[in-house]
Amino acid sequence: MDTFKDQIGKTNKEVIGMEASVLLKKPGINPDESVLLITAEEAMENLLETIEEYCPNLKINKMTKKDIMTLLLSYADCVINYHPEDNHQERAALIENFEILKRYGLTDDDYESLDFC
Repeated sequence: MDTFKDQIGKTNKEVIGMEASVLLKKPGINPDESVLLITAEEAMENLLETIEEYCPNLKINKMTKKDIMTLLLSYADCVINYHPEDNHQERAALIENFEILKRYGLTDDDYESLDFC
């Protein structure tokens, strides 16, 4: 299995296919840490599925630990506030953190595809 260091030069599509635990361990996040009633790994897997569908240009592997934790905590709030159909929980977390995520490749077009209102 590739380490995160091996993944750095890969395309975003290849990174999206990598394990969520590798993405979390790289900046020092414990994949088994709970985020609401799910682990950080489970939350990241849910977010990665949505990222792949709605904003594949997001370079999640370039995100800092602080930004990843902000996204995970936001996702926890969105699980409480939004229904799970059509990835609303994940999309809401990405929209809520859109300004942060723009530093990692999101564009205004991505916002339009994420928006479910």
